[in-house]
Amino acid sequence: MKNLKGSALLLSATAGVLLALTGCASVSDKPAGTTSAGAENTPEAVQITVPDATEVFPKTVATMDKASSVTLNGDISSGSESAKIMLSGNKDGSNTKATITTKDGTLDLLIVDGDNYLKADKKFLAKTAGEEAADMLATLAGDKWISVKDASQFGNFNLGSMLESFGTDKMVKVEAPKVTAKSLEDLNGVKTFKYVGDKTNFWIAAEGEPYLLQVEGTGSAKEATGTMTFSDWNAVEPHKAPATTEVISIPGL
Repeated sequence: MKNLKGSALLLSATAGVLLALTGCASVSDKPAGTTSAGAENTPEAVQITVPDATEVFPKTVATMDKASSVTLNGDISSGSESAKIMLSGNKDGSNTKATITTKDGTLDLLIVDGDNYLKADKKFLAKTAGEEAADMLATLAGDKWISVKDASQFGNFNLGSMLESFGTDKMVKVEAPKVTAKSLEDLNGVKTFKYVGDKTNFWIAAEGEPYLLQVEGTGSAKEATGTMTFSDWNAVEPHKAPATTEVISIPGL
């Protein structure tokens, strides 16, 4: 099954899109520690002042640095490449679940305590291993997970690496000085500070810890555009390995 390892070519572009965006998202879940309880009883006279990006961004980077887990959902594109991505788990990558959909198919990866599992649709298998091998794999695996020795052959989707791409040099030194507008916005019940940048917009929790909740790439079609959602900060439940009856091993993988 050597051809299947060529799937890294399919997903390397996806990882590149992720890193190029500096992040992209839309808020869907309240982050741990953030609440809007009682907001409806807050007097209208009480105003929240939106701080400068140069003040908030360093604090946001610090919360990301100390975070233990997070869920990321994205719908992003860069040039001719596009992907829908979900990553959820801890930062060191030892417990991670990922779903990646591109024009060449859908891939699910599960990493638990050093063991790697894969599920892929026939379109993905055909693209990466050929039609004949795809038919065989689909017949052998069915709905079961396929045990794989090395998940990195399918790309680097380590959450720690993703968060590092929003690090001090990028977000604080590069993005904060480019912010041209700021406002207070309510997104699905969560008060956020919105910062409009040159080609990137940021939404940061306005109450509790200043978690990064949303980033939106607004460049041209040739550049990284789209949205990514960050949720479940420090609150992702550990993913469990599938039962042995739900796993199949295939020589060469």
